[in-house]
Amino acid sequence: MSVALQSLIGIISLLAIAYAFSANRRAINWRIIGIGLVLHSGFCLLFSKVVVARHMLESFSAGFVHMLNFSGDGARFIFGDLANPGGKLAFIFAFNVLPILMFFSGLSALLYHFGILQRVVFGLAWLMKRTMKLSGPESLSVAANIFMGQSEAPLLVKPYISRMTRSELFCLMVGGMATLAGSVLAAYVSFLGGPNPVEQAKFATWLLLASLMNAPAAVIFAKIMMPEDDPEHMSSNRMDYDHGHQGHFINALVAGTVEGLKLAAIVAAVLMVCVSLIALINHLSQNWLGEMLGVNSWIRDSTGGAFSGLTLQYLFGQLCRPVAWLLGVPWNETLLVGSLLGQKVVVNEFIAYLDLGRMKEQGLLSAHSILISTFALSSFSNFSSVGICVAGIGAMAPGKQQTMAEIGMRALLAAVLAGLLTAAVGAIWLS
Repeated sequence: MSVALQSLIGIISLLAIAYAFSANRRAINWRIIGIGLVLHSGFCLLFSKVVVARHMLESFSAGFVHMLNFSGDGARFIFGDLANPGGKLAFIFAFNVLPILMFFSGLSALLYHFGILQRVVFGLAWLMKRTMKLSGPESLSVAANIFMGQSEAPLLVKPYISRMTRSELFCLMVGGMATLAGSVLAAYVSFLGGPNPVEQAKFATWLLLASLMNAPAAVIFAKIMMPEDDPEHMSSNRMDYDHGHQGHFINALVAGTVEGLKLAAIVAAVLMVCVSLIALINHLSQNWLGEMLGVNSWIRDSTGGAFSGLTLQYLFGQLCRPVAWLLGVPWNETLLVGSLLGQKVVVNEFIAYLDLGRMKEQGLLSAHSILISTFALSSFSNFSSVGICVAGIGAMAPGKQQTMAEIGMRALLAAVLAGLLTAAVGAIWLS
């Protein structure tokens, strides 16, 4: 079976799953869904097949990678050889990745202060509002999530959240969980590209394109699973936003850097705890259950040593193997890609991208499967993000917090499906 046909089956399956979990199938506006699918594939084709657009994205990616080097300059000023990925201490996460998060957080704050980020967001929001007939706040929030985090993007539409319908709130949540922020995207480029600028530029291009495609994908699944059934009470048709220039730019830089420091500390703490818990679970499952069942040696032999025994990663792989196949992954590699998908949803995408980087270095996956995995993991859609959405957005509109808690798990499913759709479409057009 060809990759295109395999991925096409996957796309139909993903849409069917969303339809099965729709809160109101009769209210689905199929015009919005159709336009969303056209935009979704259109972005992929535009930036991969049209020479001018492709060169623009590649040039932007090269510039993005160049910016990573500047974060390294600051890290080496503070940490010396500890922050030198090519030095004798090799790649050290704390001194190479965490400074990237802080640098890009500060840079984003400056871009926001001078109104540059808002203008880019407004342009994309205008396109989605005109074509998909979304409300103004919906369009702005979904477009903003391409560049900003799931807690920061809703700030652009904070005055409207208390008046949003259930469908608008759902779209707001799905948009936040289905995309990536620029700061963490930079970290993933460093995971996958290593010290090689060419590889970094390639993965930066893929990740930027995936985040862009995930925006219309989020709307597609949001409007299938929670269609608008009360259009007369939508929050607003306007797209008002903060134009920046409030206070001195130094204040904006400091505030952004402090937020980046908080993000880096949270990421480091969560990763330490998650890796430790996974190691504990793997110790119990492999050394106790695996030995008792006598399956560890069989798993090692059958996977060519890719899995050491009955581990959490192996169980994730078996559970998500059919999903990986639907994305266009060859069956002999679906166990590894399925493992990444499971880790991404249950734990987080940081862990999954770290594991993908390891598989890439060890040559366990083909270039085709690496591409699909890179696209499929490019979102915040995991269980912890539901809590972040409910707490973060709920703090802006306490009266809507209960509603968001009720629809949180459904929003997570929609966000997961959005990321998988992007991977399946990418497999068709980019392979």
